[in-house]
Amino acid sequence: METISQDTLSLWREEGSHLIPQNFGVFRSLVVQAKTLVKRRKYEEAAVCGEMAAWFACGQPCGLFVSFELEQILLEIGKQSIEHNSYLRKDSSISKSNKPKNILHVCTSVMSIGGLSKMLWRWIQQDTESIHSLALTKQESNEIPQILKESVNQSHGKMYVLNKEVNGIIPRAKKLREIAATADLVVLHVYNQDVIPMIAFANKDQSPPVIFVDYADHLFWLGASTSDVVANLRESGMHLSQQRRGIKPQRSVLLPTVIEPIYRKLSRAEAKRKLGFEENAIVLLSIARSVKYSRSVNGISFADAHIPVLEKYKNACLLVVGANHQDDWLEAIEQTQGRIKAIAETENTAIYYQAADIYVDSFPFVSITSLLEAGSYGVPLVSRYPYSSDSSAILGADMPGLTGNLIRVRNLEEYTDALSRLIEDEEYRLSLGEATKNKIAQTHWASNWQPALENLYLRATTLPRITPSLVSQDKMFLSEPDVFLPSVYGWYSDFILAIQPYLKFIPLTQRLYYWYRLVKKHGLRNRISLLLPSWFYLSYQDRKIG
Repeated sequence: METISQDTLSLWREEGSHLIPQNFGVFRSLVVQAKTLVKRRKYEEAAVCGEMAAWFACGQPCGLFVSFELEQILLEIGKQSIEHNSYLRKDSSISKSNKPKNILHVCTSVMSIGGLSKMLWRWIQQDTESIHSLALTKQESNEIPQILKESVNQSHGKMYVLNKEVNGIIPRAKKLREIAATADLVVLHVYNQDVIPMIAFANKDQSPPVIFVDYADHLFWLGASTSDVVANLRESGMHLSQQRRGIKPQRSVLLPTVIEPIYRKLSRAEAKRKLGFEENAIVLLSIARSVKYSRSVNGISFADAHIPVLEKYKNACLLVVGANHQDDWLEAIEQTQGRIKAIAETENTAIYYQAADIYVDSFPFVSITSLLEAGSYGVPLVSRYPYSSDSSAILGADMPGLTGNLIRVRNLEEYTDALSRLIEDEEYRLSLGEATKNKIAQTHWASNWQPALENLYLRATTLPRITPSLVSQDKMFLSEPDVFLPSVYGWYSDFILAIQPYLKFIPLTQRLYYWYRLVKKHGLRNRISLLLPSWFYLSYQDRKIG
């Protein structure tokens, strides 16, 4: 039995080939609106329209991983709306030491959970020779993590929350450019659709070198035209950036995710006892957000895929941390006598990793951070990759520290065989876990990560500044992996609801059009305020800031 049958892949391919042109049409209409607004010199409204287009392309795959047409519009906005500043190019002074002293990190928003924020503060903590400042373009209501504040302060850097200082995209872009005037290097850790850095750094002669960290390498993003170097976290992301985003090889660098050293506080037997399991129990573990377990494929849920193994080995169990309550798991749980346990999301995952004998990746959404964390405890790793072509590698799990040790299988038969061997052969299981731990430590632990960071700095500060690509119109792709993305990653289906936060800032005619469609579909409740003009909303926000 296959995890994803060829019939299902064919169906996904057919659906993607049908949906992508429709999505591309919506994206194109937003790009045209932005271009028209630029011609009318309505730069703020054009920037909002541009962000709407990027936001849509992130959530509804359009056969694009980059839009140079949209990026050219944003560059034009930046050049026309922001005056030249007094930035003094520092290439010659940097090249003597090849090490930037003042680094400005730019984020859209940060939070206490998630790989982006953790990567950021570990980066700052590890690079003790530089001064690290942080600018947040659109910090949400989440509290800025204390560890991040402390990391910035200890490096003698400053923190700027732009949406608490000024309102509007153009004013924030101007402020960001002003802040960057004293930086030797800018590092972007931004959301895919954030237009502010592109507008701020549109004039490369007036900007420091820019590094873009490619966190969401499987989706569309903005920044290819302004990033002097792209830091790729994994090989598949690097290959995709070169092939589909037009990133030249010399501007593409591999920077593994940095993780803190992980040491056991409990033996595997002690952790099992604390969780209520016998020492001879075989614990299969998976940890991810609930959305990564919510999709059944071929009518087979994540829980269903483990029934053959659990029926064969009565001392085995499956713990799924983050699954919460999944209605379609109930039959599998009953069929395995309750040995499949769906556990609520928690930040306290260490005891589960320490109890695990085997780690099984989430599916069809992989969870690479969890793979690295599990492997760091010496747990062997198994992940599913049902695609027949390497051109879809971006949909699978890979990381520099996993190469050579991660078990990847294509179908459920291979999956069951791989798990069976790990369960039956304790020596193989333990030796593979140990090899996995050592490779991750050698590649991703902070002290061993430093050379990769220094190579990134060197490349960014010595390469000539990037010259943006010129294209007349974007080309839509209907090949792999694009055709699979709507089924695997398309994460919202209601465009009108998705762009609701932007409606206050677009021209009245378009606002009325989208507002009418929104109200017709979702009702009037709490949506009258969307008709208020942007100046009223911004004035209200300014009073809140003041």
